[in-house]
Amino acid sequence: MTDLAHGTVVVDRHYPHPPTAVFAAYSDIEQRSAWSAPSDAEELVFDSHDFRIGGADEFRCGLKGNLVFAGTTRYEQIVDGSLIVFTETVSMNGDLRAVSLVTWHVEADGDGSKLTITDQVTSFGGPDEIEGHRAGYTGILDQLDRFLSTSR
Repeated sequence: MTDLAHGTVVVDRHYPHPPTAVFAAYSDIEQRSAWSAPSDAEELVFDSHDFRIGGADEFRCGLKGNLVFAGTTRYEQIVDGSLIVFTETVSMNGDLRAVSLVTWHVEADGDGSKLTITDQVTSFGGPDEIEGHRAGYTGILDQLDRFLSTSR
């Protein structure tokens, strides 16, 4: 049996941009492709994209030139401008590593917006996999901040 672990990762960030801009940065695949890798050393490639309730994205990611992870995102609920709920599976070299229920909640906050991501993870690779999710989301929130600051 694998090294089973469960965890909940919650990360949030305030952006000096309206909720519609933050939401659009996720829902528009061209925008999301520009900031979705957690660091400049990493790469995320979307092989398919269907952003609607019941739709799915297929992606590959990892260090640039070494995309050993593959994933599927299935959209369960979308409320335009404020909420995205999806399930996600991530495999490494064909072996299932994690299954998650993820919520992205965008809300008005003062002069901008607050994005809260809650990732409920079942890891088959132990607690390090859960910490990898935390580090990944922290990195993409940084990347999203840079993207929003330079594209608006």
